[in-house]
Amino acid sequence: MTVDDHAIDSLRTWFDLAYEELKKEWKSGQYEKLSDCPSFKAAAAYNEAINVLHKGSNFPEVAEEQLKKALDEELEIENFWKESEQQKGLS
Repeated sequence: MTVDDHAIDSLRTWFDLAYEELKKEWKSGQYEKLSDCPSFKAAAAYNEAINVLHKGSNFPEVAEEQLKKALDEELEIENFWKESEQQKGLS
């Protein structure tokens, strides 16, 4: 089982709960459109998140840019502290 499988399994639990609630709301006949049901957004968001994990990101360039920026910032901070510790040792 990969990390994605664990994430998908966790999201699936929450999706199932939201889906069952959505099904109850829809069956009640109180809503004209499925998207009018209060639990629609949650069910749709969980479904989309699961799909992204199955298929991969729809925007790989954006994801790469965001991850690279985060890594660069973190490595810069790590290097700063590493250099600070080295300079303390030389003093």
